[in-house]
Amino acid sequence: MNDVPAGGWIAITSRALPPQPRLVQTSASLEVMAEALFESVPVSDRTATPLVGWLADADDEDALDAFFTVQGSARDAERRALEMGRVADLPDDPWSDVSAIVAVAAPVEFVFYVCVGQGEHVAAPLFTAAAQLAA
Repeated sequence: MNDVPAGGWIAITSRALPPQPRLVQTSASLEVMAEALFESVPVSDRTATPLVGWLADADDEDALDAFFTVQGSARDAERRALEMGRVADLPDDPWSDVSAIVAVAAPVEFVFYVCVGQGEHVAAPLFTAAAQLAA
């Protein structure tokens, strides 16, 4: 993950994905993975929405646990807020504009995006084909 450029995006997901060069699969829990990620990857302070979570069901307890796990780990590291959307509203190819994808096993479907920050940078557009995301 250290090769993701400042202003680039990392996706964290529980969705099943075909093998691809930017994909890292982990057997670690979401909690362990998020804590390790945010200890080593700085979150951007150059965009108003550097953390975005997309959940399948925002009323599901497991989905909310995933949301708060990522939010808590990120807030402990950088004090950034996390915006939430619905997985159903994601564009058809939510991976095309990310620099790396981390796949974790979880009982619920989610996708989180983290804008990497370090030094001077401009946040890259997350979805070039869709304008539905605030970031």
